[in-house]
Amino acid sequence: MARPSGTTVQSSFPIRGWFADCPPRFRREVLALVRPKFYAAGSVIYQAGDAGQDMFGISSGVVTMQGKFTHPDAVLLHMLRPGEWFGSVPVLLKRDRRITAVARTDVNLLRVPGDELRALLRRRPEWIVELGRDAIHNMDLAMQIAADLLIRDASARCAAVLLRLAGRRWASGPDAGLPSEVPASQAELAMLCNVSRNTLSRVLRGLSARGLVTLNYRSLTVNDPARLRDVADSG
Repeated sequence: MARPSGTTVQSSFPIRGWFADCPPRFRREVLALVRPKFYAAGSVIYQAGDAGQDMFGISSGVVTMQGKFTHPDAVLLHMLRPGEWFGSVPVLLKRDRRITAVARTDVNLLRVPGDELRALLRRRPEWIVELGRDAIHNMDLAMQIAADLLIRDASARCAAVLLRLAGRRWASGPDAGLPSEVPASQAELAMLCNVSRNTLSRVLRGLSARGLVTLNYRSLTVNDPARLRDVADSG
């Protein structure tokens, strides 16, 4: 199978987040290295403890992240969506993975071979700073997760977590106001929100009655991110 050109990939891959802040030439050269790769829902992309071989970008689908140091009951920590990247730091530092990445839905990824990425950075060492934007993005995300879990009001805390999992926590970006599905069970959501199943059910019924979310089998849809952010910020 012929490898797609960098131009083809650039036209189809969502340019968002830290990647959008990088110079166009950096983006073009990184995308010129990619190999498309498909993972079926439930497939493990890599495990915590594996050698950090490659970096990945998400073209379509949802990838879940599970931390190396989480409680055994923690099924997942976060969900990544199209336009997001993961796996860069272990590649650059040549260290083991600290996160397990799993395809929650069928996903199409862009795999950047680690050896080719490191060779590119040796040729253009000033671009290490650009790749460092990804690490800063992840640090900001970790701080947002911690801050949201400190929200005392259960409804506001649950709203914040649902927004984050839906990729709608922040009011910036082209998709900030669009509906988004969260493919997670209520047991998983209760764990992520640090509430009991009964409390989560009560909160979700209230949000559903207001039209902010739609409850589905083993998933929910965030219908109105702007109004749900008002709930999150009220706590």
